[in-house]
Amino acid sequence: MDIKHMKYFVEVVNQHGMTNASKSLYIAQPTISKAIKDIEKELNMPLFDRSNRQLVLTDAGMVFYQKCKEILALYKDLPREINSLVGLETGHISIGLSAVMNMNKFIHILGEFHQQYPNVTYNLVENGGKMIEHQLINDEIDIGITTLPVDQSIFHSLPLYQEELKLVLNQEHHLANYQKVKMAMLKDEDFILFNEDFYLNDKIIEAAKNAGYIPNTVSKISQWNFIENLLNAHLGVSILPENIVNLLDSNFKNITLEDPGMRWELGVIWKRDKYLSYATRQWIDFMKQRL
Repeated sequence: MDIKHMKYFVEVVNQHGMTNASKSLYIAQPTISKAIKDIEKELNMPLFDRSNRQLVLTDAGMVFYQKCKEILALYKDLPREINSLVGLETGHISIGLSAVMNMNKFIHILGEFHQQYPNVTYNLVENGGKMIEHQLINDEIDIGITTLPVDQSIFHSLPLYQEELKLVLNQEHHLANYQKVKMAMLKDEDFILFNEDFYLNDKIIEAAKNAGYIPNTVSKISQWNFIENLLNAHLGVSILPENIVNLLDSNFKNITLEDPGMRWELGVIWKRDKYLSYATRQWIDFMKQRL
């Protein structure tokens, strides 16, 4: 087998079938089918369970899929690695960003890094923490910024900053004049939360359960700026990181929550035992020096 065979196989898995892989690669389906059969013949074991209507990976197929992705990533990055060794210091870094993080601090460090390595390019993807971890595990991104702690058996991590989580509500809300509020006081409130991709969602639900109730969620979102419109419409209350609260306009009240769990920490994470490009390693070292 060769790199081309591995590329065909990975694309079949990613596209959930040979027909879609054929369209994606602009290659005739019989060519891809033959390549898969050649791999299975060489390995002397099936990679797909063909008893289902859809192609399903066997145990051997799953292992082969993960290894193929690693090999293809190494192959793709080889020219950049060679260039970096001779002083060109080019490269590309794909970074997953939490949709509820303090962008100012990150962008400032990124700007400093760009001054030192002007030939490095970036792909910035905004998501919830769970999705960022999923993307790292599947080698879709190089670095993620998300909630700590993370599973140390899977990820390396570097603390970035800590902050309070604040209750946010319309100025006309009956709790608007309070300086501090306990989670138990929100039992009968409607909640505007981030969706299940965000660890912030889990944290708020856990705090509510500890206070004796399950929050009544009336809306789930993926972008914090939608909250302003929902609060204006009196749809409910929300709990947000302090840095996001500071970006909202003055029409809303933010109130301290008397709950020790209403703090969180964000950090930089990357996958253990994954090959990192020269540019990515330099970026991690750069972050360590400034945090």
